[in-house]
Amino acid sequence: MSLSLKTLNDMESSQIFNQHLISYSVLIFLPVLLATSQIIPPTKHGFSLKLIDPLSPLSPFFNPNLTDTERFNRILKSDRGRLRYLTSLNAGTTNFPIDPTEIQPGLSSHDLSYMVMTGIGTGAAFQNYYLHLDTGSSLTWIQCEPCHPCFQQQQPIFNPLNSPSYLSLMAFHPYCRSPDYQPGPNGLCHFSMFYADGTSANGILSSETFTFPSSQGGNIQVPNVVFGCTHLTDTDYPLGGPVGIFGLDLEQESFISQPSCAPVTGLRFSYCLVEPGSNIPMALRFGADITWPPVARVQQTQILRFSTGPKQYYVNLTGISIDDTSIYFAPGTFDRNPSGGGGFVLDSGSHFTYLPELAYRIVRNALVLHFQARHLMPLVPGGDEAVGLDLCYDLLPNVDPKDLLPSMTFHFAGADLPLFYEQVFHVDLHQQQFCLAMLPETDVRAPGILGAFQQVNTQFEFDTSNGGILRMATVDCAHGV
Repeated sequence: MSLSLKTLNDMESSQIFNQHLISYSVLIFLPVLLATSQIIPPTKHGFSLKLIDPLSPLSPFFNPNLTDTERFNRILKSDRGRLRYLTSLNAGTTNFPIDPTEIQPGLSSHDLSYMVMTGIGTGAAFQNYYLHLDTGSSLTWIQCEPCHPCFQQQQPIFNPLNSPSYLSLMAFHPYCRSPDYQPGPNGLCHFSMFYADGTSANGILSSETFTFPSSQGGNIQVPNVVFGCTHLTDTDYPLGGPVGIFGLDLEQESFISQPSCAPVTGLRFSYCLVEPGSNIPMALRFGADITWPPVARVQQTQILRFSTGPKQYYVNLTGISIDDTSIYFAPGTFDRNPSGGGGFVLDSGSHFTYLPELAYRIVRNALVLHFQARHLMPLVPGGDEAVGLDLCYDLLPNVDPKDLLPSMTFHFAGADLPLFYEQVFHVDLHQQQFCLAMLPETDVRAPGILGAFQQVNTQFEFDTSNGGILRMATVDCAHGV
């Protein structure tokens, strides 16, 4: 079923929306407009959220019945859908349409993405919700009553009528701008978020109090957080997965960008990922909660901002080395092109790293020569190797992988990101095989991506103030930071 803004407007004009939404007037909106527009100086506050890996037994949504092969195949399918979604964002600035036949599920695979839990609302409406962490999305949203049609969720759907701190935002709010936000009936601001697989979320742009655990004990309440109160969804969101999105890109309505959140975020967040599927806890840290180990060698590179296109975390990738040998790439290989395609982004929602096809072939050929010198030949595709990965080998008997597999370094402007062999290759000791955990991207509109697999054991800090800085350091994330 396809939903549109007109469909939402028609429904809102019905008795359901008149009963539940028209009671929020322009008069009570004005203080919210002032509060969300006012710049509040950052303070020494901060907070941390548990960062939940859905592949870990620590996740409340972990499915122990899946085999490793089934889980791995779901990850690859999820990754392709993720890449199509990011490509569709870039395609908005190009003349190339998205082919629906090549799109894999988007929203419907979000139960395979990292999650956080946050409290939303006050009074009888207060509820803790698991949300999909998305550094490639702007608007944080959850399902709200009245909700039809909507996907099933285990937690109660949020009822704004039971929350004294809830407000619907009006069409003249500074965040209410096309193409995702439009004026609607009753003077309210409507949003329509469309994803590359045809799924969608539609509702009212709103503000509410969010509650987070404080590092100093107790909870921190952040009032006037702008979010989406979704009343229509067109997706088969998986039951038992997250129930919405926690948006952390660089758009002004993103959680990290909102002035109302600045006193507790300091406009910066950080994470340090452990090996996927591990039972070691992780944290998403904000503001003063961000610390670095004393021995960490912190490097930094500029976060690139563009006047058009999606506001993702683009960085300037200048080259790649295998062990200590630099690989030659033509200048501009990883740059964003004038039509808005290409570029290179950090994205925790993608599991593996994706390189432009030509760059990938250069890396692949260099690795083939590396292993030929060690008398190894690639496996023929279609065997028992990890389905979907391109370059696979049998492990040599009685040879430790660390003595066989090379490291890799991604060179950014001003910073080097070293990747140990565990971050470069998917090693299957049961099958006695290993595969390159990177894949090619043939679509020129798609950005290159540094995925979560390659981000393991590196602490990243996304500082969105003063133009934007990405800080990074190699860290043993298993011991916490």
